[in-house]
Amino acid sequence: MASLLKLKHELTFDSSIPKKIVRWNRNIDCCLWSGVSCDEEGHVLVLELDNEAISGGVDNSSSLFDLQHLEKLNLAYNDLRSLPIPTDIYKLLNLTYLNLSQAGFEGQIPVELSRLTKLVVLDISTYNDIVGFPYSLLSLESPDLGTLVGSLANLRELYLDGVNVSLKGSEWCSALSSSLPQLRVLSMRYCEISGPIDPVLVNLPFLSVIRLDMNNLSTMVPDFLADFTKLTTLSVRWCNLFGSFPSKIFQVPTLQQLDLLGNVNLTGTLPEFPQKNALRELSLRETSFTGLLPNSIANLRSLITLDLYDCNFRGPIPSTMGNLTNLVSLDLSNNNFTGSIPLFHEANKLNYIDISNNNGQLSSAQTQLAVLLSLPSLQYLYLYNSHLSGEIHEFPNASSSVLETLYLSNNHLNGLIPRSIFKLNRLSQLSLSSNSFSGTINIEAVNGLPRLTTLDLSDNKIEGKIPNWVWTVAKLNLSHNLFESLEKPYYISTTSIVIDLSFNRIKGNPPFLPDRFANWKSSITYFSIANNEFTGSISSSICSLDQLQFLDMLNNSISGKIPPCLIQMLAMSLVVLNIGRNNLSGIVPDTFPLNCSLETLDLSRNMLEGKVPSSLQRCEPLQVLNIGNNKIKDTFPCMLKKLYSFHVLVIRSNKFYGNLQCSVANQTWSRLQIVDLAYNNFSGDLLPHYFSSWEGMMQGNNPYPWEQYLSADNLYQDKVTLTIKGLTVEYVKILVVLTSIDFSCNNFQGEIPETLGDLKSLIHLNFSHNALTGRIPNALGNLTQLESLDFSVNHLCGRIPDELVSLTFLAFLNLSFNQLSGRIPSGNQLQTFSANSFEGNTGLCDLPLKKTCSETKVNGSSQLLSSHSEHEIEGKYISFSLGSSVGFGIIIWLLLHSQRCNELLDRLLFRMLDRHKKRRMNKNL
Repeated sequence: MASLLKLKHELTFDSSIPKKIVRWNRNIDCCLWSGVSCDEEGHVLVLELDNEAISGGVDNSSSLFDLQHLEKLNLAYNDLRSLPIPTDIYKLLNLTYLNLSQAGFEGQIPVELSRLTKLVVLDISTYNDIVGFPYSLLSLESPDLGTLVGSLANLRELYLDGVNVSLKGSEWCSALSSSLPQLRVLSMRYCEISGPIDPVLVNLPFLSVIRLDMNNLSTMVPDFLADFTKLTTLSVRWCNLFGSFPSKIFQVPTLQQLDLLGNVNLTGTLPEFPQKNALRELSLRETSFTGLLPNSIANLRSLITLDLYDCNFRGPIPSTMGNLTNLVSLDLSNNNFTGSIPLFHEANKLNYIDISNNNGQLSSAQTQLAVLLSLPSLQYLYLYNSHLSGEIHEFPNASSSVLETLYLSNNHLNGLIPRSIFKLNRLSQLSLSSNSFSGTINIEAVNGLPRLTTLDLSDNKIEGKIPNWVWTVAKLNLSHNLFESLEKPYYISTTSIVIDLSFNRIKGNPPFLPDRFANWKSSITYFSIANNEFTGSISSSICSLDQLQFLDMLNNSISGKIPPCLIQMLAMSLVVLNIGRNNLSGIVPDTFPLNCSLETLDLSRNMLEGKVPSSLQRCEPLQVLNIGNNKIKDTFPCMLKKLYSFHVLVIRSNKFYGNLQCSVANQTWSRLQIVDLAYNNFSGDLLPHYFSSWEGMMQGNNPYPWEQYLSADNLYQDKVTLTIKGLTVEYVKILVVLTSIDFSCNNFQGEIPETLGDLKSLIHLNFSHNALTGRIPNALGNLTQLESLDFSVNHLCGRIPDELVSLTFLAFLNLSFNQLSGRIPSGNQLQTFSANSFEGNTGLCDLPLKKTCSETKVNGSSQLLSSHSEHEIEGKYISFSLGSSVGFGIIIWLLLHSQRCNELLDRLLFRMLDRHKKRRMNKNL
């Protein structure tokens, strides 16, 4: 007793957690203490101090090592972080059982452990399936594995999970087989050992449990594993195994558990199973097994778990599987199964079924679903995306069902939702989305679904009134239906997290909180009533939703002003604020806070006035700003150039004016991908440096490969409406690689900058309806991703560059109503467009125009007058006989005052100068 009381005093532990040590009392015989067992003479033989929150006091000076008779020591699941395993542990020479798993010990395993020669069970794991990867790490370097086990000939169970062993297959296999002839259990998961598995392991004839998960064995599975006649467990998860799995291992008569999860390159098929088979757990999850399920799978009468997720199995699911009376968990998802779902009439223990995502055609759901929903032990049923069709019949005993989760989404189910479903009083998650259910929601269903936390009926044909009991559901999605109204009163619950009523026909006022609940708090993070027929105004009571991250009220008829608190308060939590396409008026409150978290702000298509709030620059995460189609009168919002994450700027159809020149120094829009300034009153030249920093448009592919879409969350997808190829197109998802520039319908002047040619990933470019002059830059030929180009209704002149022929993705071109001249270049694309693309340019000729380019004779040979011929001007438009310096001077004067854009005249000038020089030289000779 004295040693144990001294040990209690030495140990450091959280007294609020232990259930054993705190009860040790000197007034009670120590052999009766919790965790202590003694022999008849009072010697302590067993000390079990697992899960006692011990964080210190176990070192070489500990009284623990005075217990010389100790045979069993268990210190598992404590918190002895940063402490090494004490070397004085060798003093406990009578130990047969030592468990230090997950105790928190770190560092090198001491060689003194090898002196405990009576050990039968040794567990020094730092990993298991419950806790996961180790927070501490033990290693076997000096001593190595061979030294540790070299004297432990009595060892029958060895657990080294999470210990860094770092040996090759021949090394660790030889160390075990030469020293541990009695070994029955070998567990070396996550030990950084490699393969191949050496045949010397057959020298361990009693081996029954082999667990080698999460080691990079990188080998084929050896046939000799089937020679272990006592094998009960083989677990080799995530071992990078490859090749064909030996089918005879399935037929080892003692085998109870086979787990091959995560070996994606491991192939094989299921054999015929004999009638007497001990298999209880079979997992081929995420392997490349193929073929059919044999009917003999029904012989696995002891089977508890069958996991075939994400393999390549095909064909019918044997109906005989319904006879597996001990089956508890079944996962056949992500395969190609067809036919009927077994009825499982006798599977009274079946708790979990997942047959989702099967590419084969599963038959009508009517009978099968009714039977499955009646199974007495079923808690989880997943049948989404499996091509199920038909109606769901009513099923008996719904009120006594233990079903908690039901996922039938993304099928072809139709008809009314059975009333029986609303009597599943333990149901917490129900998803029937993406089907063709019709009718209405059971108004009284709240009495039958008191535990419901998730309800997803989206993308169906359900109509009528939304009952007010739905506000008690934490995650509610009724979007994309035909609902027309809300049952009152509608008080959003304090437990609500997600509410999505978008894409319905709901009329009336938005379901905000009444003003008397202004100080009420909610956990709601997502609220969408977009694309309905709501009217009224935005109540300031919405500002009490201080956890709100996504607010989407797009496309309704909501009027009035934007409450200042919506910007001032919620912008610190909001990630998305979309109130576009309504009837809002007034100004945008200039109250964006310092800690503004907005990533998307859409105020488009309202009647908002005033200026762009300067405080918007405080929203550093901002990616998307759409204030298009309002009445905002302001200069270009230069302050937004400070926003590093900015991707999309849409300010079209407002009253913006002035040039684009900004005084913001050392700031760029390196991620800008969409900019739409169309239909404003901008003016001035398009200076080259405007485009020189738009790095997001300069890459040939996605410059941010970890991003595919601009999206703040899976529940919300950013949207933008662009005018592309003359049509208005709404992009519901904004690809990161979607790039567009639209400066159309303004008063921009001057030439088109050559720097546009650096935007190599640009897809759409529209400068139409401006006052641009000069030539079309040759550098635009670098825009090899360009699909749409519109320079119509400007004052551009000169020839169409030959380089545009290389734009092989170009599907829309409009150069009409300019002052372009010369031949339209022939090649892959340009002559495939209609004449409308070039009309209004009187100087253009050749296909697709009916006007052909003329021929003339030069030096006795025929020459075409084309914009790219070196001789097209010579002798056609001007014919001179230079006989005096006066005549030459007149020509020079005329040329200098001709259109500056016509480079062909420049060529003529140099030719005349050269000819004049040669004549003078000949005369001097």
